[in-house]
Amino acid sequence: MNRLSISYDGDKTWSLDGGAIGATRTFSSLPDALECARDLTGAAEALIELRIDGIYACVHQAPGWPHHIVGTPLRPAA
Repeated sequence: MNRLSISYDGDKTWSLDGGAIGATRTFSSLPDALECARDLTGAAEALIELRIDGIYACVHQAPGWPHHIVGTPLRPAA
């Protein structure tokens, strides 16, 4: 299972880390970070840790990433 971490760094910057994605990547929005993570993992099963303003949440995504983490659904997986 892929293990990913997405953190809000303040000033509208989101960081994506995890062994499956290589070097840390930064984004201007959470949906952009999630789409990149899904694409780089091939929508394989993943455990996503979210760190936002002192709040920690952990989301399990089954293959295909069926759960919506943000209000707007991500674009369909390729």
